[in-house]
Amino acid sequence: MAERLLGVETEYAISAMQGREPVERVPVIRRLMELAHATLPNVQDGSSSGLFLENGARLYLDCGMHVEFSTPECANPWDAVRYVEAGHQTMLRLLERLAGHCAPGLEVNCFRVNVDYGDNGATWGCHESYMHRLSPSSMPQQLIPHLVTRVVYAGAGGFHPFSSGLEFTLSPRAAHMERAISSDSTNERGIFHTKDEPLCAGYHRLHVLCGESLCSQLAMFVKFGATSLIVAMAEAGLAPGNAVQLDSPLDALRTVAGDLTLKRPLDLKGSARRTAIQIQRHYLEMAEAHRSDSFMPLWAPEVCKQWRRVLDLLDRGPAAAAGALDWPTKLGLYMSHAERRVLNWNHLRFWNALLERMRKAIGLTADGGRFPLEQVIGPGTPIPDLVKRLSALLSRRGLEWNELRKMLALRPEFFEIDMRFGQLGPRGLFSMMDEAGALDHRVSGIDNIEHAMRNPPATGRARLRGAVVKRVAGDGHGGWCCTWQRIYSQRYGRLLDLSDPFAKEELWQDAPVEESASVF
Repeated sequence: MAERLLGVETEYAISAMQGREPVERVPVIRRLMELAHATLPNVQDGSSSGLFLENGARLYLDCGMHVEFSTPECANPWDAVRYVEAGHQTMLRLLERLAGHCAPGLEVNCFRVNVDYGDNGATWGCHESYMHRLSPSSMPQQLIPHLVTRVVYAGAGGFHPFSSGLEFTLSPRAAHMERAISSDSTNERGIFHTKDEPLCAGYHRLHVLCGESLCSQLAMFVKFGATSLIVAMAEAGLAPGNAVQLDSPLDALRTVAGDLTLKRPLDLKGSARRTAIQIQRHYLEMAEAHRSDSFMPLWAPEVCKQWRRVLDLLDRGPAAAAGALDWPTKLGLYMSHAERRVLNWNHLRFWNALLERMRKAIGLTADGGRFPLEQVIGPGTPIPDLVKRLSALLSRRGLEWNELRKMLALRPEFFEIDMRFGQLGPRGLFSMMDEAGALDHRVSGIDNIEHAMRNPPATGRARLRGAVVKRVAGDGHGGWCCTWQRIYSQRYGRLLDLSDPFAKEELWQDAPVEESASVF
């Protein structure tokens, strides 16, 4: 059976509040990173101001002042989820330490979220990396239909960030995808990212940036596992995506993200049409047929089992998957909140369409900001004829403008639920529901999170990296630096080459001090 490696990068949103007033977060984040350097066993990141940890992971500041945790290289989806969870716990420990260094009354919180519903339109990524030997140019055809349709179980759920209304979506981050294929990760983001920064010798690295941070272990496990198996099949020449080529991947992504029924067909090249679940079953059935082949990892059968489980749940509708996957669980929370606030959830689609019609009529851009309803329907409206027709439409339907006013007034409450769902720590809604036994998302074998915070995986170069970091972290005079591929001591002139991702032993070599700047 073939060995495979994968990794996950999680960007965290951090907020700081003094009472009810927001506090500039940049100094808080800088102080958090200072505490990470001072309190976590680490070696300085040779390519940034970040640090490599004793479990082989990397903690650093990404562009936009996002705190990001990259798992070590993992050999199976259990470890991938385990080290994602270890990253969450590491962040929580840092927040606890930060509390002792903050001004009285300052509250700092950390969230695993995907979009900002405020005015700046930010999005936080959860990127995946999969090692492979294929020509990168052949990967989009095999992966794009999967990346588009896996949203049915890998979507975080939430609201469309650019809607003026309250538009539920399986994947809020999908709205930030602007192309089918792109080389950029911050502008004109693509469903498939062409970045091929191998970070190891002899392999390519598939870098997936269209995914989202999830809370459900089951959703993460299937997302990582299924994508790994599709990469393995593509690498073996099976071309799993050829039979399900989408006519317009970006349109298909929009359709899947907005379809709570999971039954809307997607146009394939030619004249065929299939639903997202049917496309996922195509990939699954091919994986099941080859799960024991030599190119597949030993864990392929268990991934196929859990993959089939989630698709069977989804075939029964969102309610059947509530408690197991993120977006159906969130949907239940939102619907319950709407009922408590006496807001008819079933009317939201109508009101969203009405807002969109008025927005276009007055030339308002789709930025998700507050809609100027009173200016649009009031005495000085710029579109009097349309407002008159819409008022007549509401009368015929037995509706009133006040219901739309109420929906717009309640938007912040729903957005807060979305943020609090992914909040780290005991105050997070997902954590509270999990603690109360209201969820069924756990996967057997994903345990020992505390151990994973301090120790690397048992396989590959991550094990060596973690061991060295643990050993030299206290040597403040060695001038140690680390990257994914190397560990170097400026003082001792010693270099550990980790370019082989499956390295099993430490093979140190002499590296003259004057070459220190060139080894990274």
